[in-house]
Amino acid sequence: MQLNKPFATVTPTLDGDVLAVLASADVTFTVSQVQRILSTASGEGIRKVLNRLTAQGVVLHDEVGRTHTYRLNTEHLATEPIMELSRLNSTFLSRLTQHLGEWGTALRYGAVFGSAATGRMTLSSDIDLFLVRATDYGNDVWEQRVTELARLVTAWTGNEGRIVEFAEDEFRAAVDAGEPLLDDVAQQGLTVAGTRAWFIAQLRSGRRS
Repeated sequence: MQLNKPFATVTPTLDGDVLAVLASADVTFTVSQVQRILSTASGEGIRKVLNRLTAQGVVLHDEVGRTHTYRLNTEHLATEPIMELSRLNSTFLSRLTQHLGEWGTALRYGAVFGSAATGRMTLSSDIDLFLVRATDYGNDVWEQRVTELARLVTAWTGNEGRIVEFAEDEFRAAVDAGEPLLDDVAQQGLTVAGTRAWFIAQLRSGRRS
């Protein structure tokens, strides 16, 4: 799946893109406003989708003078699953955070980075995870957890989970060596375990020394 295009999991058509826009805010939209967000779609195509969704009752249409506005019908039976779909990215991050929270003090820091963090996923994209473990934590248990985490990420999304992991001493050595990956995580990573403040502090401390 593409976390940045959640409706594509159920429909590859323009309908999903339009619903994603309408579900993004509880406000009214004109066709031109939707088109500015969906820059590759035609105004006529968007208008047809909105009219079709209006006929289904999912969208409410209003006309003020010559201006036509549209908004999601929050009372429609289909609205709850539509909103759930629109939140797939945050749902994934929340589920990941909850799962990693069960690892306790073994996990010092975790973040999603790469295309899943920057909103540039394609269907074939991996989901990149960065983990730092406590140096004195047992390798066997850790490896089992990492293997299970990769399996869960694929089960949740359909995308392969690619996990980059460091023991804490290895992480500090990578900081000292100026490992470029760490800059990517610092600039674009989405923290899912530990705190971003801890991660940034380690980078700054290592580079000062």
